[in-house]
Amino acid sequence: MISKISFILLSALLIGCGAAPFQGLARSALQSCPWGWLRYDNRCFKFVSTKRTWAESERYCVMMGGNLASVHNMDEYYFVQDLVRTHTHDTPHTWIGGCDAAQEGLWLWSDGSRFDYTHWSTGQPDNAGGAEHCLEINYGGSLRWNDGPCKVVLPSVCSMAL
Repeated sequence: MISKISFILLSALLIGCGAAPFQGLARSALQSCPWGWLRYDNRCFKFVSTKRTWAESERYCVMMGGNLASVHNMDEYYFVQDLVRTHTHDTPHTWIGGCDAAQEGLWLWSDGSRFDYTHWSTGQPDNAGGAEHCLEINYGGSLRWNDGPCKVVLPSVCSMAL
């Protein structure tokens, strides 16, 4: 396995030789997450224990330089669940960045990324009472996703791109 110093030297040599496509990879590989955040792939994640509404949680994430977390595959979802479990020793309902408030049934991520993966609990999303527009995780016995009322106060998970 290549050591960090060897990688840095190789990166510098390749960049110096005009290897433009490698520049982004070199920057990404050397970047780390801010203190208190945990890296997964090319993003950093942070569990926020303070209970807030979905909108307040999103605003807090934005103030820290990110957004409520988007999830794009099962491994990433398990990472987010493990992050919550590590901090709480439980699996509480927790806000992430999905929302369909603009148009019912059209789910969007608050970070603007594609909504290309879902992990809904059976029968969800159901927009119960016509007032469920925000995505909470760890719902029901299956610990999957639910569309919940955005005014409920829950902990949250933020993410930011490297």
